[in-house]
Amino acid sequence: MSKMKDYKKVIILAAGIGSRLAPITDIKPKSLVCVGGKSIIEYQIDGYLKAGLREEDIVIVAGYFSDKINEYINFKYPKVKILENSNYRTTNNMYSLYIALKYINEGKSKFDTLFINNADCVYDEKLIYEFVNCGLDNAIAIKRGVYIEESMKIELSESGNIVDISKNISPSKSAGVSVDLYKYSYQSAKLLLKIIGEFIEIKKDLNQWTEVSFPVLFRIVNVLPFDVRKYNWVEIDNLDDLSVADKIFSRFNYGAKKAFICDIDGTLCIGNTSIEGAVNFVRENDNIFDFYYLTNNTSKVPNDYIKKLSKFGISVSENQITTPLFSLIDYIKTMRYTSLYLIANKQVKSFIKKELPGVSIEYDLNRNQAVILTYDDEITYDKLKKAVILLNKKGVDYIATHSDSFCPSENGPIPDIGSIMALIEKTNGFYPQMILGKPSVSLIEKQIKKYGKEKLAIVGDRLHTDKRLADNAGIDFVCVLSGETNRIDLEKISQDAFPAIVVNNLGDLFKK
Repeated sequence: MSKMKDYKKVIILAAGIGSRLAPITDIKPKSLVCVGGKSIIEYQIDGYLKAGLREEDIVIVAGYFSDKINEYINFKYPKVKILENSNYRTTNNMYSLYIALKYINEGKSKFDTLFINNADCVYDEKLIYEFVNCGLDNAIAIKRGVYIEESMKIELSESGNIVDISKNISPSKSAGVSVDLYKYSYQSAKLLLKIIGEFIEIKKDLNQWTEVSFPVLFRIVNVLPFDVRKYNWVEIDNLDDLSVADKIFSRFNYGAKKAFICDIDGTLCIGNTSIEGAVNFVRENDNIFDFYYLTNNTSKVPNDYIKKLSKFGISVSENQITTPLFSLIDYIKTMRYTSLYLIANKQVKSFIKKELPGVSIEYDLNRNQAVILTYDDEITYDKLKKAVILLNKKGVDYIATHSDSFCPSENGPIPDIGSIMALIEKTNGFYPQMILGKPSVSLIEKQIKKYGKEKLAIVGDRLHTDKRLADNAGIDFVCVLSGETNRIDLEKISQDAFPAIVVNNLGDLFKK
């Protein structure tokens, strides 16, 4: 005799505000926060789909930013049903579950098994697959033997049935933590609707957790734990939780890496102050990986960075330092310039003059073939005036070593070359025809040739230079939040452009 089909339904509770994840949740609902290149709710829906359910089996209860959830889900999963809890500000997820239970019980679509989860958890797809197909009629997915203060704990009877679920269960009574994934038979779901109905309709108690109703159900039906501790799960309540999820669910291929190309300012240091965790990472792993140091800062010469890094306890040779000054020298040779106006500080001018003794780098209205702008921390009005006068002539090239608008310092952002470029553009409309620094792949061609792209990682704090360089080169990007970029900035880029991994600083990369 053939096995009867088990019709399944899913309810995802996604109406909450998620205030503890602000400021990210000031611009989007928590369920749409990106982790490892996917939204939180996408992990859940994809998990159910791979476990054999269909889009039309899934019901989402939205509330806060429901318009964004509708737009996202309708595009990616057009057959998923979205209900709205318009009272999301004054109710809790029990009320959202009540809305969904009434909908599926009043609807024509039948079901034998119901799955319920909150929309703030990131799950391994295998975790959901195993739970969906676990064979138990009534179950709660738990990490057995784990105790997390903020999570719902599970208490079992002597026979192994669940008798309580609460954040307040003591370690001595706790069998593990719930991963907020629940499975109930059709009959149990009907009973649950009746129990919740008493809270909502009779007691008028609309501001309760869903889990408050479960112990009442436990006294009527047997609900068993299903251990999922071998799979990854993160409940995201705050930025610390998100940081954990960013690492666990990253796309970063740890095992393949042989070398790291590290940005300096904002990644290893802020001004002259080292970022301790990042510096320790380099020192502790320099016998395992090769390290290269990449900077757009053309107010310094390579030897400055050798000295700077040595003060942090990092031993470096010049061939490990990459700066746009090297690209500039190559470009001048390629273009065969013999006379150019180099806007640079004294030591950079001396460095270029030493490397290119046959090239004039001083202002000459009649002979200069190009204006070259570096990060000149000795800039004067006279230098700017001469640059603009030259650019007003026809046939004078305009090159910049990079385009960063500001440089991070211990006292906050200070003007960088991009600010000077903006001033010149505002004056006469000219913009550099060539920008040599990050994100130009030419800066790291030697490393790509030596290691291949798969074995390299680029580490940096800036999306418009460091990340763009990694994207242009097709190399994994380690985004550190120790400099310019904040975590909310990553929520403003497309999921496809999400970094391979996000860490607070480089020192967190290998921390569990």
